[in-house]
This record gives sequence, structure tokens and C-alpha cells, in this order.
Amino acid sequence: MLRRIFLGLILAGIAGIGVYWWVTIPAVVAASSLPAYKPDLANGLGNLAQRTLSFIYKNCGGIIPVPGALTVEDKAILTLAQIATLVAVRARFDEFLIHRALEEIWKLVMDANAYIDAQAPWTLKKTDPDRMNTVLYVLTEVIRILAILIQPVTPQSAGKMLDQLNIPSNKRDFSCISAQHALKGGENIQAPEGVFPRIVEDTVHKAAG
Repeated sequence: MLRRIFLGLILAGIAGIGVYWWVTIPAVVAASSLPAYKPDLANGLGNLAQRTLSFIYKNCGGIIPVPGALTVEDKAILTLAQIATLVAVRARFDEFLIHRALEEIWKLVMDANAYIDAQAPWTLKKTDPDRMNTVLYVLTEVIRILAILIQPVTPQSAGKMLDQLNIPSNKRDFSCISAQHALKGGENIQAPEGVFPRIVEDTVHKAAG
């Protein structure tokens, strides 16, 4: 059953993009696990990256803003990304607990989405452009870290995200997740595009026969 589903996904042209992620979820033993793929990959990280980078590309000339003074909220999400999540994910990977590592990553995804909703850079554009720049910088740095963290399980999509941020190939491993390797304001990004495919459940069921 699972082999037929996996074959169908390959034929659909998405193997190597999101399949690695999907098959590591414990619930993969049933086709009902499919909904977990869409909200996590496409809606969670995919939308976070797309809305942030598209906003920068449209409103900041495709240039990562230079941040101003960081607030408590800014420091909290950056510390979570650069230290706490990294430590937890390393530990889970070392223990071969891949699904636990993914849980740690998605906690950061959820926190980042909560951060962007609370900070609302689209409103700050009108009321406080300097603060908007800082929020966008923080979000872009968190997205960089998330892209590095997910490379072991979805390398192609992660690579495309890092390409959009113009991250050099020698700056994409876990050792580059730190404040010392953080993004620099004033650097260009590429035109954003979605990197995670959206799987239609009916398609997978047909592939499964």
C-alpha cells in the first residue's frame, strides 16, 4: 500500500521535495496522515516564507532591511531559533528520532507565524517603517534557520529557500545557525516563489489505487 502511494508521488513529480518530510511522520502508516503534510509544509513554513519574502521583494526593493533596536519579542524568537531549537533538533537527530526533531522545528514555525501576525509588518509599513524593517529582518533570519534545519528531510525545497536568500553553499550547515552567521541587512534576495507543492488528497488516493 505505502509503496504504491510512494510510487504515485514519484510519478507526480514531488519525490525529493516534500516526500522525505511526509514519510517521517509516524502517522504515515495510514493514508489519513496526508493532511499533516499540507498544513506543516505548504501552510506553515511555505506561507511564512512566501508572505515575508514577497513583502520584502515588493516593499523593500528585494533588499533585506537593516534592523533597528531589537525588542524583547525580537530577541526571544531569535534566541529560540539560533539556540534552543538548534540544540533540541541536534539532539533528536543524534538519537535518530526524526519525528521528534520535526516537532521541534514546527514549534519554531508556529512561533514565527505567531510573531508575524502579532507584529503585523503590513500595518507597520504605514505607522512605523523603522520597526517594520526590524520585524522583516528578524523573520528573514528565522526563515534562513528553518531552511537549514529542514535540509536533512526535504533537501530540495530547503535548498530553494536558501537560494532565494542567496545563502552560499558553504553557509548552509548547522554550524552556521548562530548570531555570528546571521543575515546582514542590505543584502539582496531573489524573486520569491513557492517551494512546497500542495498535494491534493484525491490524487494520492488514485495513485494508491
